[in-house]
Amino acid sequence: MKDFSNEILDSIEREKIIAFCEDPVLFNAVKKYILAVAYKHGVVSKGAEHKGNLNFALRLAWGATDGSGMPRSDEELGQSLRALTSAVQLVESGFAELSEFKKVEEVDEEKINKAE
Repeated sequence: MKDFSNEILDSIEREKIIAFCEDPVLFNAVKKYILAVAYKHGVVSKGAEHKGNLNFALRLAWGATDGSGMPRSDEELGQSLRALTSAVQLVESGFAELSEFKKVEEVDEEKINKAE
């Protein structure tokens, strides 16, 4: 895994990301929300009306099967589903990299025992 942070972030942005990553509740809530956009839609939940065509994968096929949307071949549907899978994997990978952000602890020279 390559660390792109030095190439794309300035020091203020890096500090903000470190603070975000050090808050596990915030980190997991943001990750959950971003990933839910991709694969939670259309999932049955207690007390809510189920709308199956909200699920990303089903939405791809819905219009192709009922004639209301863009006709798609099985190959096109598979390609789109593979693209969604790749996108979810990339987002997961990005959050895995973010989870490794830590503050660099500065060592106070006075605390170092030079006798050792």
